Amino acid sequence: MRRNSEFLYLWGMQTKNPARMAKYAMCSLLALSFGLGLSACGDGGTKTAGGGPSGTEAGNAITAEILTADKAPAALARVRLMDSEGLDCDKAYSAQTDKKGSVTIEGVADGDYTLEASLEGEALQIPVKVSGKDVDLGSDNLKKMATVSGSVGDPSANGTVKVRGMEHSAKVVDGSFTLDSLPEGTISLVFISNEKSKDTSSTYLKVVAGEKSESSTFAEESRALLLDDFQDSNYQNRFMPAHTYDGGWWYFSYSELNVTPTVITDDKYHRFVLENEDGNIVAHVAAEYGGIVEDSTGALIWPWSMIGIELGKSDKTLCNDISSVDSIAFRARGEGVVEFGLVDETQERDDQLIARYELTLGEEWNRFSVPLAEILNPKFSYKCVNQLTWNFKPNNDENTISFWLDDIELIGGNRLSIWEK
Repeated sequence: MRRNSEFLYLWGMQTKNPARMAKYAMCSLLALSFGLGLSACGDGGTKTAGGGPSGTEAGNAITAEILTADKAPAALARVRLMDSEGLDCDKAYSAQTDKKGSVTIEGVADGDYTLEASLEGEALQIPVKVSGKDVDLGSDNLKKMATVSGSVGDPSANGTVKVRGMEHSAKVVDGSFTLDSLPEGTISLVFISNEKSKDTSSTYLKVVAGEKSESSTFAEESRALLLDDFQDSNYQNRFMPAHTYDGGWWYFSYSELNVTPTVITDDKYHRFVLENEDGNIVAHVAAEYGGIVEDSTGALIWPWSMIGIELGKSDKTLCNDISSVDSIAFRARGEGVVEFGLVDETQERDDQLIARYELTLGEEWNRFSVPLAEILNPKFSYKCVNQLTWNFKPNNDENTISFWLDDIELIGGNRLSIWEK
C-alpha cells in the first residue's frame, strides 16, 4: 500500500528538478524460490510433531508458538506449511503443536510459504519467508474460522475452487461454492473447471474471523502475461504470485499543493476509481492542474500526478527480470499527454526511471504497444523492474487530465523466468 514517505519523496523531487518528476520510490521486488522435497499433507506425513526437532533433514527450521483466541497454549493444534503458490499439498509439511502450543518444522528449503494452524473452530495463517537461516515466528493467536461462498461467474460451471498456499478446496456446482474453516486474512481463490478446455480463473479476497464473506469476481487467466484487466475489481495486480499480498498495488499519487483530483475513490491509498463500461471494468482518474507554487521553505513545486503499479512486494533483495519481454501493451483513452515509465529502485534515486515512452491520449480507446528495447536508457537493463508508471501532463487550455486504462499485458518472455532471482 502507499505510504506517506512516497509523497514526501515525490515532493522532494519536484523541488529539485521538475524534469525528473517521474522518478519514484517504493520498491516492489519478488520472492520466487519455492519449497522442494517436502512430505505429503496429512498426519501420516508429519516430519516434526510436538515441537521436537528431528535433526535429520538438511535445510532451515521454522518455530512458532500457537495460542488460542483466549491466549492459552493451543495444545495439539494441527499445523501445515505449504508453498504459498501451491494448489496441492503434495509438497507440504504437516505437524502438531506440543502441550505448550509450540511447534518446530525442520528441513525447509528456501522459499515463500503459508503456515496454517487450526484447533476446534479456530485458525490462523502466517506468511513465512525462508532464506538461508532458521525462522522464529514468535507467538500468534488463533481466531474464529471464517466462511466464503459465492459464484465463479458462470451459472453452468462445475469444478473445484482451491485456496493458494493452504489445503482448502470446495466443489463448484452450477457456478456456486462454499469454503469453510478458513483462517482470517487475505486469500487467493482459483477456480479449476471440469472442462479441460477452459482455463483457470482467480480472485483475491480478504476474510474476517468468524464472519461469512462473498467472493469477488473471478478473472480469467488465459493470457499468461496479462498483468491486469481489473475484472476482479481489485486494486492489487494479479500477475505476480499470490504471496505478494503486501505489494503489487495500484495507486494514484499527485502534488496536493497544486493538483486537485476530480474523479477519486474514498480509499485514501488508491485514489482512483474502477468503473464499469458495458460490463468491462476499467481504471479511471482525472485531475485539474494549478500553477507552480512555493512551499514553506520557498522552494518551487511543479504540479504532477501519476498512476503506478508495484510489481510484486517491497523487498529490495529480489528483482523482477523482464529482459525477455519484448513490449508492454495497454488500452487507454483520455485527454493529456502520458509518459509511460519503468522503474528500477535499486539504482541511485536520480537514475531509477530507466525507460520512458510518451504518448498523446485521444477520446477513443487505443491499444498502445511500448517497444522496451527502443526506450531503455543504455546505461541500464531490465534485470530489476519494480514499478510501471503513467505520468500525466495537461495539453489543453483547461489544464486538466483524464485517463482511462485497461488490459495491461507483457508481450513475449516467460512468466516463470520473470519470477526467478
